[in-house]
Amino acid sequence: MPRAIRPARPADAEWLAAIDADVSFNPWTEQQFALVCSATAGYRETALVVEEDDCLHGFVVFSLVLDEGSIHNIAVHPVHHRKGLGRLLLEAATAQLIHAGAMRCLLEVRRSNKAARRLYQGNGFALDGIRTNYYPTEGGREDALLMSREL
Repeated sequence: MPRAIRPARPADAEWLAAIDADVSFNPWTEQQFALVCSATAGYRETALVVEEDDCLHGFVVFSLVLDEGSIHNIAVHPVHHRKGLGRLLLEAATAQLIHAGAMRCLLEVRRSNKAARRLYQGNGFALDGIRTNYYPTEGGREDALLMSREL
């Protein structure tokens, strides 16, 4: 099967938690993903996955409140980094947000996550502010950079 972006399903929760655990210091739990993957119409968060040959390679979780979208979590398995999958997921999420009426999209990113910062900047996101000492790290805390873009 060629590469495809599709809505997450409840059976995907275990895989999404495993991918997040591979790339995140403070990953989401399988139960958190199960809630998002079984979301029904009107639920706050939506998840999309990138799948190829029946294997999940990454995901994005996002929400829409009124006319404002938010990217909550995006991750690609380390084996598939630098293949454009993060960009595909981000573009798919923003396209769905635009279709649903969003006028703006927000996100936050660890200051140290240079690859993600390049991805977001390359997709039109700009720095809005800093949330000091927001993320836990092995050595203490790290700033979150607040970014947004008009849709």
